[in-house]
Amino acid sequence: MKKNVASIIFLLLLVTQSCTTKKDMLYLQDMDAHSNKNLSFVMTKIQPNDILKIDVSDLNPVVAAPFNLNVGSGSSSVQMMELSGYLVTPEGTITMPILNEISVVGLSPSKIESVIKNRLIDEGYLVNPTVQVRVLNNKFTILGEVRSPGVYPFTEESISLLDAIGMAGDLTYSAIRKDIQLLRETNGKRMVYHIDLTTAAWMSNPDFQIRQNDVIIVVPNKLKVNSGGLIKDPLQVIGVIASLLAIILLISK
Repeated sequence: MKKNVASIIFLLLLVTQSCTTKKDMLYLQDMDAHSNKNLSFVMTKIQPNDILKIDVSDLNPVVAAPFNLNVGSGSSSVQMMELSGYLVTPEGTITMPILNEISVVGLSPSKIESVIKNRLIDEGYLVNPTVQVRVLNNKFTILGEVRSPGVYPFTEESISLLDAIGMAGDLTYSAIRKDIQLLRETNGKRMVYHIDLTTAAWMSNPDFQIRQNDVIIVVPNKLKVNSGGLIKDPLQVIGVIASLLAIILLISK
C-alpha cells in the first residue's frame, strides 16, 4: 500500500511540474536571431486630455513672459505642473495667452513647438523664440498577472514593453507570456495588439513601444482560471497535493 501511495505522489508531482515548461516561461528565447537590427521609434501624438507644459523663451525674457503661464511659486512638483499645464480639450485644442486657440491633437510635441514658434514670428510677437513642449501626464495601465498591477507614470515619450513589465514587478508564474494584450486608442479608434514575449520578433515593431494611456493586460493560464484565483503560484498546487497525499499515507498506516 505504501509503495502504491508513494508512486501516486511521484506521478502527481511529475504531472503538476510539467504543466508549465521553460518554453512557456522564458522571455525572448530567440534573442540571438533578432540581434543587430535597426531600431525605429514613433513620435508621441497628442490626444484629448493630455496635459502639456509649454515654455516660451527669448533673449529678452521680458518679451517672452506674456506667453508663459504664471504658475506661481512651489510649482516644481509634477502634480502642481499638471494642474497649471494646458489641458487638451475633447476638440483637440489648447488656449495659450495672446495666441489663443491652437489645434494640437494628432501632432507630436516637436511639431507643436514648430507651430507655436512660427506663429510667434509670423505674427510679429518675437524675433527668435525658443519653444519647448512636453507631455506631463504620460502614464500606462497594467492589469492581470503582474506582481503590482496599477497605473504607472513615465517621463519619456515612450518606453519599452519590458520596461513597463519591470515597473510592475514582472509577470507572475500564472501569466501567459505568449499573449500579452496591448490596448491603445489612436485617432478615435481602439487598437488591440497581441504580443508573444517568448520571442524577440516583436521588439523590432515600433507599435509595441508603450505610449501615453496604453493599457497592458496579462491574462492568467488555465490553472489559475480554473482555480477561481485561489492559486497564486503553481508551486502551491504541489504543496497542497503533497499535503493531502501525506495525510492519506498516514491514514493508510
